[in-house]
Amino acid sequence: MQPAFLHSFVTRSHKGVYGIVRKNNQILLIRKARGPYTGLYDLPGGSPEADETPKQTVTREIKEETNCDLISCTNQREKTIFFSGFTKESGEAGCMQHTGILFDVEVAGEPTTQGDGLDSNGAVWVDINTLSSQNATPFVLMGCGKEVINLANEEDYPVDVAVRGEPIPEGRCPMIAGLFLFNSKGNIILQKVALSKKTDPGKWSYSAAGHVDAGETYEQAALRELSEEMGIKATKIDFLGKDYTLKNGKPRAFHHVFKVISDDAITFDPSEVAEVQEFTIPELKQKITDHPEQFKDIFAKIFMKTFK
Repeated sequence: MQPAFLHSFVTRSHKGVYGIVRKNNQILLIRKARGPYTGLYDLPGGSPEADETPKQTVTREIKEETNCDLISCTNQREKTIFFSGFTKESGEAGCMQHTGILFDVEVAGEPTTQGDGLDSNGAVWVDINTLSSQNATPFVLMGCGKEVINLANEEDYPVDVAVRGEPIPEGRCPMIAGLFLFNSKGNIILQKVALSKKTDPGKWSYSAAGHVDAGETYEQAALRELSEEMGIKATKIDFLGKDYTLKNGKPRAFHHVFKVISDDAITFDPSEVAEVQEFTIPELKQKITDHPEQFKDIFAKIFMKTFK
């Protein structure tokens, strides 16, 4: 059974099971022969047959598509991404909701270079450094360990992914999760952006923030960033609102902001954060009013609107 569509822009959905096979700086891939990913490198895998377990599916698919035998199959996880890089029969752009059950896999044998006559034009080891969103599917890029981020359309629906650092296509917007960390006294703890960062170095910003990775929701990204940047693991989170930055009069990036209350000790990442400081709401509002240049613009805008 296909998964239900998660938003109105989806025109097709698919769920499959895939194996990530890595060796040194190479990954074992197939070249897709049909479907929305035609011509792109893809992970070996496919749809489960009746009564198959995910492990049975990935074992069968790897044998069919690469002629290799599965030795081990570990680290099962499920990710749902959105991919608009194909055209419907009507000529309109389509958006596919693709849910993948991913395994880290070890195999034996040499891959076949002959296609299976169905989905694959043959299997091959590919250098990870040669892969990008132009020649590989999103799950391949995730399997390579590249930082793959969600992109939304101008209505804030996720419709694409990109490797961070690649040019963002016209009409696509990075999705940013921001978080306000409060303690039990009702004070907010902010971070100052590390001086080594290219964007807004030395400016006060969210307690934690970052891009929404492929396969994540805004909420999941906020919790991950809080753990990575401030060393705090939380489960309860409240949505405060959203806003966006503009470029040429159009949305450039969407920001969803959340609130967490915690008195846990903070251990910040010095590569991301120069320092942290606790503020009361009134003193922070005054500081933003008196010295707006000391704050990241979007943070100041959202904070002042949220706590007016």
